Amino acid sequence: MKAGEDLKKEGKEKMWTTHNSEWYLDVGAKIERFNSGEIVILNTISQGLNYTKINDSQYAYFRDYGWDAGRYRLCVDEYRSRIINAEIKKESTENLEVVLEEFEIKLDKALQELEGMTIFVNQN
Repeated sequence: MKAGEDLKKEGKEKMWTTHNSEWYLDVGAKIERFNSGEIVILNTISQGLNYTKINDSQYAYFRDYGWDAGRYRLCVDEYRSRIINAEIKKESTENLEVVLEEFEIKLDKALQELEGMTIFVNQN
């Protein structure tokens, strides 16, 4: 998995260890590698301290494009969902749209930095 390789390669000083795993938490995502080899990635911005498992599409981003692209993709998905929910409730989405745009820019940049990558977030 590229996300795990990215963290090891960059020598993240903030890796935490438990008796059966090592994990890292940053910008919306927690990645944990257990001694068994299992890797679990959780969405940390979804519901306070109640982290949720990510979906298969999001997992594929971490697997294929690495830590930065994966966590920004997760944030983009989360803020798009928040905007939809706010619109349903007829609430203002202005602040959410600003944050979404910032994460879309970060995701585009992370993907462009990967060699030969020409994927852009806003293209559907």
